[in-house]
Order: sequence, then C-alpha cells, then structure tokens
Amino acid sequence: MSIKNVLLGVAVLGTVVAGGVAVDTATAPEAKAACYGSVTLMQGKNNSCSSARHWNAIKNAPSKYGEWVGKGKISRQKLCWANVVSYGMTAR
Repeated sequence: MSIKNVLLGVAVLGTVVAGGVAVDTATAPEAKAACYGSVTLMQGKNNSCSSARHWNAIKNAPSKYGEWVGKGKISRQKLCWANVVSYGMTAR
C-alpha cells in the first residue's frame, strides 16, 4: 500500500468523522466559556464555575452526563460510552 493511498484513506475517514460530529454536536449541550478545563472523554475539572458537569454526545442516542460539581471538583462519567461523537462541560 502506498503512502498516497494511506493519506487518501485518512482524509476520507476524517471527512466522514467530521461530518458525523457536525450533525450530532448540534444536539449536544451548550458550553459556557472557560470556567472549566482539563476536559477529556471521561471527565472534566470545574475550575471556577459555581456548578458544572461533564457530558458525552452519543451518536443516535441521548447525551450522557457526569454529576454536577462545585468549584475545584472533577465531574466524571460513570462508564466509557460507545459511539461518542463529542464531549465537554456545561456550566450553570
């Protein structure tokens, strides 16, 4: 397999994945600006919001949420979900 074929395959896969993310993240919760950080697929730290929680947008399923946590605490997902198309934190 040539490097050209590999790069073409990666470009096509990236386009398909990006297209799926664009469609599914439209239903994901809206995030407020930067009162949290260190957000990963499984958790996020609330740096300075009064309350925030981690979420995963799941393809063709309702979003999954971690617990609401106060300043300086970490909101974690209870499970590792399949078909996650995006993730983040929401503050209130």
